[in-house]
Formats: sequence, C-alpha cells, structure tokens
Amino acid sequence: MTKLTDPIIQSSLQDLSDYIALPSVSAKKQYQVETAQFLKKLLSDFGAQVQVFDDYQVPLVFAEIKPQTPSSTTILIYNHYDVQPEEPVELWNSDPFKLKVTSDKLIGRGVSDCKADLISRITALKIYRQQHGDLPCNIKFLIEGEEEVASEHLPDYLQKYHQLLAADLVIWESGSKNEHEQFSIQGGNKGVLCFELVANSAAIDLHSSFAAVVDSATWRLVAALASLRDSDGTIKVPGFYDDVVEPTKREQDLVNQAITPDLQQKWDLQLPLLKNKSVNYNLTFSPTINIEGLSSGWESDGVKTVTPKTAKAKLEFRLVPNQDPQDLFNKLTNYLQEQGFADIKVNYLLGEAGYRWDLNHPLVDLLVDTAKKCYGSDQQVELLPSSPGTGPMYLINKYTQAPIVSCGVSYSKSGDHAPNENIRIQDYLAFIDFFDQFLDRL
Repeated sequence: MTKLTDPIIQSSLQDLSDYIALPSVSAKKQYQVETAQFLKKLLSDFGAQVQVFDDYQVPLVFAEIKPQTPSSTTILIYNHYDVQPEEPVELWNSDPFKLKVTSDKLIGRGVSDCKADLISRITALKIYRQQHGDLPCNIKFLIEGEEEVASEHLPDYLQKYHQLLAADLVIWESGSKNEHEQFSIQGGNKGVLCFELVANSAAIDLHSSFAAVVDSATWRLVAALASLRDSDGTIKVPGFYDDVVEPTKREQDLVNQAITPDLQQKWDLQLPLLKNKSVNYNLTFSPTINIEGLSSGWESDGVKTVTPKTAKAKLEFRLVPNQDPQDLFNKLTNYLQEQGFADIKVNYLLGEAGYRWDLNHPLVDLLVDTAKKCYGSDQQVELLPSSPGTGPMYLINKYTQAPIVSCGVSYSKSGDHAPNENIRIQDYLAFIDFFDQFLDRL
C-alpha cells in the first residue's frame, strides 16, 4: 500500500496545499482565472496537452494525455475547481484556505468537494506511469469552475467544444465511504430546479394593528407554500410526476441491497422521516421539494410589531431522469395561478436535468471488481444507480454517451460545504491505490 512518506505522495500533498490555497469560491468569482492557470501548469507538468477556454468569465480547463502505445480506450476525468463559500469563518478551527495536515486528516475548504479527488487521480496516474513507463489508455480531464452554481456556462462550453469529449468511461468528480464504511460507487445523480416565490401586499410595512383588515405578505406566501406539498412529501403540482422514469428491476435490487442509513441518529433529527417510500428508495429515485430559506418582516432580536409588505422563499425540486426543469417551472407557475395565487411572483433561478446509469458496462464491472479487491470484500462496497445530490451528469453523458461512475476520497463525516471540511488520510491513500490497480487491470 502507498505510504504517506512516499515522495510521490508528499509531492501530491504539496500540490493539494497549493490548490486549496486558491480560494476559488464560485459565488465570488475572484480566483477562478488564477485557479484555471494553476491547473494548466499542474497538468502540463504531468505531460498533458492543456487548453483553457475563456469564452465566459469563468474558464473551462480541458486536457488530454495519450500513451506512447496507442490505445482504443479513453477515460474522461470530470472535476470542478470551484468551492462553496468559507463562511461562517468563526466555526473553522483553522484557516479554510490553508491545508491543515493532522495525524489522520486533511482539512480545508474544497478538500472533500472536490480538490483532493482530482489530485488523487493524477497521483495514481503518476504512480502507474512510474511503475510501467507509460499510461494504459488515453486520459482526458474536463475541469469546470461553476459546478457549485449549477454549471451556468457549461452547456455553452460543451455545445462549442463537445467534439473533444469522446470517451468510454467518465470518472466523476467525487465520492465517499458511507456511514457503514462501505466504499460507495454511484452511477447517477438527481436534477434540480431552484426557484423563488415573492409575495407583496403593500407599498410599506404596516403597523400590525392593521392585520385586522389587511392580509400580510407573509401569510400569503405561507398559504402558497402549503399548497405545493402533502404531509408525506408528495408534490401537488399537476403533471409533476408524469415524466418520472421508474427504476428498473436491477436498479431497484441494488437499492434494496444497500444498508439503510440511520438518519435519525446521524443528524439527531427532531422530526420524523417522510414515510411514502423507504429511505433508500427516496434518496435514489424520488423527486423532492424543499424550502431552502424564508425571509419576511422583522428578523432581528426583540419585537417590532409590523405587518410585512414583502415575503420571499427560495425553494428547490430535486428531479429524476426525464423530468425537464423548464417544463416543471411552467407547470408550477400555472398551478399557483389556478390555486388563486396569481399575485405571487415566481422566479426561475437555475435548473439541471437528472441522469441515471444502470451500471451495466464492462469497464464499470472492472472498476467495481477492483474496488471489492482493494477495499476488502463485496460487503465493503456499496453499488447504487444514483446519488441524492445534483451535478451536470446528464450534460456530460449527452456529449460522451459514456457511463458515468462516481467514487472518491471522502467519508460520511467529511462535511462538504460546512466548516472544517475534511477527508481522512487513509481514504486518500486507499483511493490512490485503488485507482492505480484499476489502471493496471485495464
């Protein structure tokens, strides 16, 4: 097994430290150009031919390296270099943008999502080439800088440069061990539609005594929100489920075989779980509606007796394959009007389609078999057709027509998007060994 003291691993940790030090927060867009140039040098030094496309404010990095002996197999490694904001900074135990190395962990913003994943893959490729003198197949890298904001310009980039993406297998940006310490391999993700509802009731906030005759924007918004969902989570918008692709028998079997996570204990939940389906079924196959945030009236300490003039809510639908974000937005807007809420303003924020692969492919079989050998046994590997999260898998598959597999260096308590984001050193090293052995078996 690869050791932390190995020179190539120490070099990779320096690369990771330099990468973390670039605060490439997608919401701020201040260091995206510098980060793209860092990746260009990193991949060029590895021997890849690198192109940085800057058609839009946030650059897209594409790189390719071919073996000396021609190969008919191509693996595309997709990743993103943007990260979530570091706030609240006061909850970090160290500088978010300075990689902290402890006896067992690597800590820093983006280390789990997903800068260490990229460095681990490059490191495995370096180890393989050091051992064999060459690479086993063609390797491509596609690294974007807007994944955390729904890959805003990726569709435009790929429409223009899609001819570069031909591949036989896509290794997705990240992945983790679950709470049962199983190495998780997933073949899809959900789509998303984010939108905003705004209610206005007056030109100014009114004295709350007028609540006797004037309905506040807050009550109006709450009524609109309550019309969208039943208590079991079923979405009431007509036609919302019309295009849902039901799971195949194999997909259902994979989910049934997975260990059910104890979410009540994991997060100390104060509310019961939704009961319309099993936990694993809901996480993998069910569309959802979620209120991300509510804002109205006086929200500071103390009391201010007003009837608010404005109320806003940000919401999201998580979508499954074949559900179209724009189509559902139109259905949502029509439904609210039919329910008497024509005065509620509905704003489209962002949308991505969902993607799911049945994990039936020779290269996927080889990857899974390698994982079982590296991580101990069949019981130590979890195989799922989709994750509950979202990313541009549908878009990448559209242009590559290749299966997409997500797996990586994180674990269940990595804290993606949270303060003190971290991975375990043992998982970082284990993934490098796993990917090296997968390359060897190609």
